[in-house]
Parts: sequence; structure tokens; C-alpha cells
Amino acid sequence: MRKFIILILAISVLCLCGCQKNNAEISNDSSAIEQIDNINDSIQDVTNISDSNSSTNVTSDSNGSDNNTPSNETNKPVRPEKVTNIYKFNVKIGNNEHIKKTFYDLKNGNTLQYCLFLPDDYSPEKKYPVILFLHGAGEIGNDNSKHLGNIKNMFAKNPDYISQSILICPQTPEWWRLDRDTYGDRKGTLSSAMNLLFEIQNQYSCDKNRIYVTGLSMGGYATWEVLQNYGEVFAAGVPVCGFGNEAFASAFVDIPIRIYHGTADPTVSFSSSQSMYDAIVAAGGKNIELFPLEGVGHDAWHTAYADSSMFAWLFAQDKSKEPTKTIEVPSAFRVVDADGNTIITDDDVKEVNYSIIGAQKTSDVDIELLLSDEGREKLEKAYVKSNGTEFTVYYRLQKIYSFTATKPPIDNTFLISGVFKINNYLAYYNLLNDACFENK
Repeated sequence: MRKFIILILAISVLCLCGCQKNNAEISNDSSAIEQIDNINDSIQDVTNISDSNSSTNVTSDSNGSDNNTPSNETNKPVRPEKVTNIYKFNVKIGNNEHIKKTFYDLKNGNTLQYCLFLPDDYSPEKKYPVILFLHGAGEIGNDNSKHLGNIKNMFAKNPDYISQSILICPQTPEWWRLDRDTYGDRKGTLSSAMNLLFEIQNQYSCDKNRIYVTGLSMGGYATWEVLQNYGEVFAAGVPVCGFGNEAFASAFVDIPIRIYHGTADPTVSFSSSQSMYDAIVAAGGKNIELFPLEGVGHDAWHTAYADSSMFAWLFAQDKSKEPTKTIEVPSAFRVVDADGNTIITDDDVKEVNYSIIGAQKTSDVDIELLLSDEGREKLEKAYVKSNGTEFTVYYRLQKIYSFTATKPPIDNTFLISGVFKINNYLAYYNLLNDACFENK
């Protein structure tokens, strides 16, 4: 009995946390990765207490006693959709699997540690975009680990983009430079990073028209350096709070570039990026954009790598096509009809909740989206018009599941049920919750 009471109390706390708007927002003192790990640990602790199938929907009466509410309580909205297909949701927040390797550069004798991220469904039959990431001075070393610390937002905020690319993350034991002893000797570690990129292109199925480079701080400088000297290799570049050489502005004229820099940066002055932008525009560059981050210090990468519009723009750049600035960023949450028309998006969502049915690892988790009145009307009209055809739910670029509507929506609630289990719902819930409310 004591163990049962502990179970009910533990699960009550979990459910109460889950049913509050924005309950998964990330605090300034912990990363998204740490928070999700902590929540997962809490769930693991709760599920290990008992092997019963008690409902996690718990209510309290006026006397403070707990009463178990059955998972099929009558006041719970009845699912108006019939699931027809559940797709693999392969976004892995903060736990992206990668290969740790060592690159021995036979051309100049350097040795670089590096991490390689491949798409989950990697196939040599498909061509993939490639991102070369160049870290900052604070991550210099040989541990092949700490240089990933400042790109967590790539995975936490834009995992759907990153998961469809090949990401190369070399670590330098010294300052990034192309040359070591004399000008043009190409014996520096930055030259080795380029040689690593060429080797990856030979080993894996890379789209050579969609090779990109980005870097922060010292890596931002390195990004300017490789774009200046290997401009023909890259379809686009994103230097973050770095500095370049204005004297070579003409070398960047034809390369699509987005610059991110904090206006209050005390380490690398914002004027460094402003001067590069002005010089390239003066030289005739039309494919360059500068994003001043007002009041931001020397950590502009947090904003840059959380920016979905940046990744949408980056992946749209293709050397076989004309550069483009007009990019449509997919809404984080979309319900799309059989003809490809978007019916509702995260703009129609007022609240995101979840409820856990059962206490085992195999328990189902319902994700409940409270829609605006306008959102419900749009969904209801689409359901009526559909005549039994299929709808598909997306998270940005990924299909989550498909369904057919069996009745109109109930009480502005769009219910995602039968898709997620207790061991995999948090990735989707946190991403969706952040996407719906971080800018509202």
C-alpha cells in the first residue's frame, strides 16, 4: 500500500507538470539536453516503483484525498480521427549518434580529431547536403568532445534539418589557420579541415552542389578564411561573430553568406562583421545578409543555430541554381490534407498538454493541442470537405502520422493519440511546445 501511494504521488507531480502551458520551457541555467535527461530520469524512477498499470490521471477531492480517474473517463474528448499510418520520428534531441574518428592528414602531417554525424536513414543511393562546422578558441584540444558544446541548438531547435545532412565537426589542437610556416604552404590545421572535407566527400554520398560551412568566434574567422580561399567548394557560408579580411571582399561577391553577430560583443567587435558586410556590398555582392543581434554579447551562436529560417535558407542554396533569399520556413506543426494544403499550423495552437495513460514503459501518451476558435473552424471545414481522405501531421519536414477524420473536432481539442509511448514522447512534446510559444 505504501508503494502504491508513493506511485500515485510521483505520477501526480509528473502529470501536473505536463498539463501546464509551457511547462517544458528551458531555464537559463540548464540546456534542453539536460532538462530532457532529467525528465526521462524522473519517468524512469516512477516506472521502476511498481509494475501495476495504474492510470496517471489523478484528481483530488475537497478533502485532499486522491482518486484514480479511469483512462477512458467520459469527459475526455473522444478521438475524432482514425490513424492510418505512423511514421518513424527520427529526431533525437541532444543525443544524436555520431562517429568519433581521427583524421591523419598525409598532405601536411597534421592529426585532427573529428565527429561525424550521418542521417539515420543514410543510403549511398541518396545525395546529402554537407555542413562543415568550425569551433571557437575555447574548444581547442584533442578530446573530440568539447567542440560540440556550442552547437546544441542545432540539435535542440533544428534537428529536422540537421538530421537530413552530413555534419562534419573537426577539432583543432591550435588556432585555425591555413598556413603554418610560410604563406601558401597549406600546412595549418584549417587546411587539414578542408582535406578532411574532401575525404568525406569521397567516402560518403555527398551533394557537391550543397556543401556549406559555418563557424563561431575563431571558427567564424576560419569560415571567412575558407570562403575566401575555397569559395568554389561551398554553396553558402554562415560566419558567426567572427572577422574577415576586407581587402579580399571581391572573393565573396558570388557566395551566399549570412552573418550573425551580437552588437554588444566584447570579444570580437560587431564592427568586424559590419565592415565585412559593407566591403562585400561595395564590391558588388548581392547575396550577403547581416543579422545584428541587439544587446547580444559573445555568444551569438545560440541565436544563429536556433534560427530555423537560417537553416531553411542554407539548405536552399545550391550551386547548380541561382542563389535565393526568399525561403518559406515550414511551420513547426502542420496538419496537411491529401492535396498538400496546410489546414492548421502552430499559429492556431493556444496550448500544448500531455496526459500519460498507465505507468509502464509501454504506456500511451496523448498530446493534446488546444486550438483557437479560428483553428477549430478551419479544421472542421477541412474534415467535412475531406470525404474520408487522408490528413498528415508534420513536425517541420517530418511526417509524424496520417489519419482520416471520422467526426468534427471536439471542444477545440486536436488529440494526438496512439502515436507516442512514454519513452519517446518528450522529444516531440518539447519541440512542439517551444515552437508554438517561444515567439508568442
